[in-house]
Amino acid sequence: MDPSVRWLWDACDVVGTFALYRLAISPAMKWGAYALGSGRFPATGSNGLYPDAAVPGRGAVHTALVFLPLTAIALVLGRTPDAPASWVSTAALAAVLWKCLTFDYDVSRGLSWQRVDRLVIAATGGAALVWPQCGMLALILLCGRLGAWTHHSKAAIRILKMTFAWSVTAGVHEHLAPRSAPETGSVLLVLVVAVFLSHYVVACVSKLRLGPRPWDWVTKNRTDHLVASAYSWGWARFLTERQVRRILRPLATVAVWMNAGTIVAEGLGFTAFLSRGLTVAAISIAVVFSLVVFITSGIFFWENIAVGIALIMALSAAPAPVFGVESWLITMAVLLAVLSGLAWRPSKLGWWDTPFVARVYWTGRTSTGEVFRIHNGFMSPFDREFSRMRGYALTDEEFVTFPLGGVEDAHVRDRLNALRLEGEDLAEIKREYGRVYRDDEDRALHVSYLRELFARLNEGVPKSPLPRSLRWLKAPGGHLYYWGDLPAYRLDRGPLEAVQIRYQEVYYQSGRQTWVRLRDELILDVPV
Repeated sequence: MDPSVRWLWDACDVVGTFALYRLAISPAMKWGAYALGSGRFPATGSNGLYPDAAVPGRGAVHTALVFLPLTAIALVLGRTPDAPASWVSTAALAAVLWKCLTFDYDVSRGLSWQRVDRLVIAATGGAALVWPQCGMLALILLCGRLGAWTHHSKAAIRILKMTFAWSVTAGVHEHLAPRSAPETGSVLLVLVVAVFLSHYVVACVSKLRLGPRPWDWVTKNRTDHLVASAYSWGWARFLTERQVRRILRPLATVAVWMNAGTIVAEGLGFTAFLSRGLTVAAISIAVVFSLVVFITSGIFFWENIAVGIALIMALSAAPAPVFGVESWLITMAVLLAVLSGLAWRPSKLGWWDTPFVARVYWTGRTSTGEVFRIHNGFMSPFDREFSRMRGYALTDEEFVTFPLGGVEDAHVRDRLNALRLEGEDLAEIKREYGRVYRDDEDRALHVSYLRELFARLNEGVPKSPLPRSLRWLKAPGGHLYYWGDLPAYRLDRGPLEAVQIRYQEVYYQSGRQTWVRLRDELILDVPV
């Protein structure tokens, strides 16, 4: 095909795919998820909503009337992605399916409809792995019935949405002007790489915008405080404080270099497709960066890592003509659209790390009087919510930081870094900058949820969809705060007679390298 004609068709593919994604697929997915009964409690945040009842009949009918015909049209007209681009969407869908199909049931609700949900989604997801044109239907069910639309899965889900949009667009264009697979498949590979890297580029730009000067975050952020805060939450508490001090001491001295490396790792997306080497390097460094984040903070973007590995394999096998100025311009156009708010909106992930952590956590007491720590992993499928802000609405406390001690205001950062524990500094900071999340309705719902959950667990209701011999196949969580001062509660510890909700404040004194527990108080004692 003549290069000028190919460029024109590539431009049509990009514009058509982007328009279909933004104007049709995203709104349709949101509507479909709500129509299928996307739940309310306890996932009250913006991190995905697990349903609390069976599919409402009316919603099921409306969703079927819309998405079954669309899937049929996609199967007839849509183009199946060719290798190596198809490897990426397969990895993305497999990761989301593994996560959602293996996390625990919400035992506070009936299990029969939850089992039906998973069987239907397993069948639909399996079909989508074979026929990607079924991907939209699988995503609607995953987001509407299993709360898949969570922060850690968003890159994978957006890649699947982009693949579906490209399939329909390329299929229509192919009927108008047939082209060879390499000529059309290269556009899809460029688009999914741009989707993936946009999540890192947005984080990079948000850090550059934190201070009055672009380099302020690099020179002033104390990344070692993030590691100390994660340890306070329960990450790597199998290590002693002395062992962690040995890690934090050198980290504090190289914080500037770590910050600079973070900016480079997240900003390499701007060089994608200028050459094969630069593109593979951008993805590879993003994968390594996600592993470093996991090691230092317990925040595990394993879905991004899996998709990134698939992208590296696809880019290594892609034909040479995929790389060059044309593909780079497409990538830049997508990234600029994301940064300007015209496309999807990745989380900014830009803040100042501080040494102060305020958190709500849960413990349980058995009939023998033993007290155990109920870590967030036990609260699956809400493990993410219970590792972040789930308990904020249960207390009158004023919160001044994000869950891991991050803040966006440099004045709050400076005052927390220089906090005098013996004075009224903290109280003054709370009065000036604090926010109260207390919600009596949410509090009542939470108490009811805990009673229902642990009463049914005490009765022997199964928590995991996997048989005991296969529970090692459960997908990992996204926040591994599984350790602490108390032993972790397991079902074999015996039934709980009460659950305690507690509020804790911990301050890491970086000069002395010690963790000071400022407060640890009971909020509620909930009898089961």
